[in-house]
Amino acid sequence: MTYTIVPCFLGEVRRFVAGHHRHADPVVGWLFGCAIERDGVRVGVGVAGRPTARGLQDGYTVELTRVCVLEDNRNACSMLYGTLCRAAKALGYRKAVT
Repeated sequence: MTYTIVPCFLGEVRRFVAGHHRHADPVVGWLFGCAIERDGVRVGVGVAGRPTARGLQDGYTVELTRVCVLEDNRNACSMLYGTLCRAAKALGYRKAVT
């Protein structure tokens, strides 16, 4: 069992969330995202977006707005959160909130 982080687009995330999340609220505030695959099959997605709290909208804060992972994929959520945080830091964001 090997996990791989791969890039993804907003449309792919929306389709995955609509098909697998218990409450498929729309993905809003999209900045960037990534997906995780297990042995070549997509098992989860993660989204980073603009903070919903007005006080955090300083241009240097990113909010991790959605992580959706299929059951029985141990540590996949943590891998997505870590990847999104490292990507945000590489892009110049100074703070990540959930």
